[in-house]
Amino acid sequence: MRKVWSNAGRVLLILLILGVGYLLSYFKPMPATEPALSAMKSRNAVTVTTTSDVIAFQPAQKATLGYIFYPGALVDPRAYAYYMHSLAEHGIATYIVKMPFSFAFFGNDRAANVIAAHPDIHNWVLGGHSLGGVSASIYTATHPNQIKGLVLYASYPAADISKQIASIPVLSISGSNDGLATPASIRASKPLLPADTRYVVIQGGIHSYFGEYGHQPGDGEAGISRENARAQILSQTLQFLQSIH
Repeated sequence: MRKVWSNAGRVLLILLILGVGYLLSYFKPMPATEPALSAMKSRNAVTVTTTSDVIAFQPAQKATLGYIFYPGALVDPRAYAYYMHSLAEHGIATYIVKMPFSFAFFGNDRAANVIAAHPDIHNWVLGGHSLGGVSASIYTATHPNQIKGLVLYASYPAADISKQIASIPVLSISGSNDGLATPASIRASKPLLPADTRYVVIQGGIHSYFGEYGHQPGDGEAGISRENARAQILSQTLQFLQSIH
């Protein structure tokens, strides 16, 4: 009888796994749009390569700084290619990590694979958008000796990590009109990050301006053009990355 129940338990577990897998596969990532799709091509002294795990943007010159980026939930990772390609044009090696089922919390530790694959780069910054930023925060808090900077796009940690990353510079960029990571939630999360975290608010910016994938359900109404917001986000990110040594 015990063997019967044991076999039944295995069957139920398999069915549960298959059921969860089916549900996750039902939700399709929001597709990338221009100019991100064009940024997937090698140009301007940047070589773009894609594998099953990562999209890499390698500058022509040897990079001393690497920037790993975790996409938002259910967002095509290519949606962040414009930002990553543009940063690579300034000599920073950038990597967009592809996540299982397009949810970063299923791949919190995937930054480790990128770092291990590039032992010649010794300075690493980790960033993420929305739920990708939550996962990036988790990895940074558990690897404070490995990560030298944290960038959060419309995101904040799920728990207090201020002590774990007290010596790590943090940049938080958000939008004043964001309907998902609202200004109120960003303000409420400040105690979770170091006191010297740099906060930048894109006036009129919304959640979906941090990637190129159209308008996201539940987001706010933009009060600024996507082009203007994109330029500000890129400028602030580049300035922060160039300060990391």
